[in-house]
Amino acid sequence: METDDLESLTPEESEALDWVISLQEEGENQTIRQKFNIWLHAAEENARAWAKISRIYGAIGETKPAFEDTWCPVLNKAVSPMSVGQIVSRRIVRRRRLYRVTALAASVAVGWLVVGSDVRLFLQADQMTGVGQLRTVSLPDGSTVTLAPRSAIAFTSDAQSHTVRLLQGEAWFDVRYSAKQPFHVVAHDLDVMDVGTKFDVQEAERETEVSVESGAVRVTSFNPPAISEDIVAGQTVAISADHLVRRGNADPTMIAGWRDGVLTVQNRTISDVVEAIRPWHRGLLILRGGRFGTRRVTGVYDLQHPEAVIKALADTYGIKITRISPWLMILSDS
Repeated sequence: METDDLESLTPEESEALDWVISLQEEGENQTIRQKFNIWLHAAEENARAWAKISRIYGAIGETKPAFEDTWCPVLNKAVSPMSVGQIVSRRIVRRRRLYRVTALAASVAVGWLVVGSDVRLFLQADQMTGVGQLRTVSLPDGSTVTLAPRSAIAFTSDAQSHTVRLLQGEAWFDVRYSAKQPFHVVAHDLDVMDVGTKFDVQEAERETEVSVESGAVRVTSFNPPAISEDIVAGQTVAISADHLVRRGNADPTMIAGWRDGVLTVQNRTISDVVEAIRPWHRGLLILRGGRFGTRRVTGVYDLQHPEAVIKALADTYGIKITRISPWLMILSDS
């Protein structure tokens, strides 16, 4: 399961995750057990959600033996016998503390991202970076590109143009202008053509954004809404996954501040901040609930210490932090 899937939990899956935490903290409490049993049997959707969440966090392996006669029959209806057999055989054999199992689960999830997603990127990319890693690359035309953490690019060149495809993440470009061979950056639905400049391109989960530090670029959209416009130093333009265009202004000296380990945000959501922190944080950060994630924030944050940023956000905006393992943190409404 990918991080995106974890952040798009159904109401039943959110409740199942709550039960994982409750059973960890109060597993010996008979009242908690009875309430869990009632919830599990209340609807088939609950059983399916429990099976799904349990496969991720190892919760079935940590459910006490007293529960086995209640959750096994329900799960047999919710998932295939083979799936149940695999879950039970692998997780019931050893009764470890939940944090140890979930640490393994988180490691597997992180490993899947590396082995699955990053292997695909590796096959496409000419350059890529890992968690917390920056890299500056000199391109054959004399331009340079600095990759943010967990970013990847591919570079092609012919007689007509030089093109960098931003496959993932964010990159800052210092381009050597050539009228004969224009320099293009392609990111999702956008084509960014250099007109002699320094600029930043970010392909985030919800939108692709271009910010110009100096000079100018021409931004063209491949898909609706159709745009073709020049933006100059201090200007930004972004297109969301919902095909909405957002234009703005930024202090040119603060653009691509991540190169110095600094994140500057102005009137952005907490979800945006967390997304910016993820490439710097070893492990999974999960947002639960929609209320606090949509709150707007302005501030300057130290990307070199992502957990300190998370704590600062939590203290300021009343966010609850649940650490299930060293590799898994859940942020939720307090």
